[in-house]
Amino acid sequence: MTKISYIVGVIALTVGTVANALPQTKYTSSCKLLAPKQGEYDEEKMPTITSESAYKKITAANEAYADGKYNESIAILNDIIENSGDKVVVGRSIYLLGVNYREMGQYAAAKRELIRAMGTGMLGKQNEVNLRLMLAQIDASQEDYNSAIRWMKEYFDEVINPPATSYATYASLLYQKQDFRAAICPAYLAIQEGSKSTKPLYSMLFAAHIELKDLPGAEVIGREMVELFPAEKSVYNNLFAVLSQRGKSADMLALAELAYMNGMWDSETNYKQLSALYSNNQIPLLAAERLEEGVNKGIVESDEDVWKSIANSYKYAKASDKAVAAYKKAASFVSNGQYDYQIASVYFYDEEYTKAIEAFKTAIRKGNLKDGDAGYAYLQMGVAHQRLGQPNQAISALEQARNYKNVSKNATAYIGYIQQIEKMKKELALND
Repeated sequence: MTKISYIVGVIALTVGTVANALPQTKYTSSCKLLAPKQGEYDEEKMPTITSESAYKKITAANEAYADGKYNESIAILNDIIENSGDKVVVGRSIYLLGVNYREMGQYAAAKRELIRAMGTGMLGKQNEVNLRLMLAQIDASQEDYNSAIRWMKEYFDEVINPPATSYATYASLLYQKQDFRAAICPAYLAIQEGSKSTKPLYSMLFAAHIELKDLPGAEVIGREMVELFPAEKSVYNNLFAVLSQRGKSADMLALAELAYMNGMWDSETNYKQLSALYSNNQIPLLAAERLEEGVNKGIVESDEDVWKSIANSYKYAKASDKAVAAYKKAASFVSNGQYDYQIASVYFYDEEYTKAIEAFKTAIRKGNLKDGDAGYAYLQMGVAHQRLGQPNQAISALEQARNYKNVSKNATAYIGYIQQIEKMKKELALND
């Protein structure tokens, strides 16, 4: 698993969770077990079956139940309940009758019999406690969350060393009732006690913190989820959204890059987000490379805006050849000379004056340049000619530049400069 410690330049998203430690938020830090871990149930007065014939019958009913022969089991149990004088076997038969109805999906009948069984006092303390958990689960399946929660409260009041699944059940019920604050600790404790349903429980914790508007807490949970479930794209998206709301641009970038490395950041939106994040964090080369990769893979649509963004990023990264190539692709989508002007500017600043002149000419010929760009094109073209030792062509281009207000003064001054230089050359030649 790739951990979130990937460094991009000076940017790092560090999770750094302690081994076997659970995420601590202002809501989870005070969570305590709802029942004791140690202790024993008082079973000294555990009633026993005295009738051998009744014992054989309930054993047969148990075997029928185990084989899925519920109607057969129910028939045996009803016979015991109606005809046996052994209160213990009757109580346990009523219990097993309820369990059969539950397996058959007859929840009202199941609940009725299980409550009746608990009232007989013949099941033993531990069985009565666990029966409350079963009743809660039945009510939950019928979406009677209020009743289910009441049973769970009674269960935790008397249970000893409850399994992690019971905490998970309680958390789910409270969450369904939208009691998000109360749901957090049972979910947290379910994970602490070793529940195997870690993904749903962490998702519940994350969502509960979001509902409670605890973004710092949600971030803590979200980071842990990325560590635990690196192959789940949803956990990256969830944490990314929280980081965005918290304005953590550098962490958003590190997370997006991690998702990209783990193969999770694979949509057009993802590539554009990643490129924008690199750009916002002043890393233009990777901004361009990630977006261009998306285009080359056929994930990002190839259009003018995309190639313009790629080209601009390469330009700022001073990757001139790549910038020129990208501007040329952007130019293929338009008929004007705006991208030829950008190409010329790249050549000019790289002191490739011959190429710059040709590109400026192309930009001017195509026309429809942005305000002021035409004037700068003539001005820079004139400078390029002068630096190539072509004063006449330079002055000709600069004369054109004088027609544009934004560069007119500069063009006039530069013409005077060239003329002065040429005059000095002639005087030196005469003196020689």
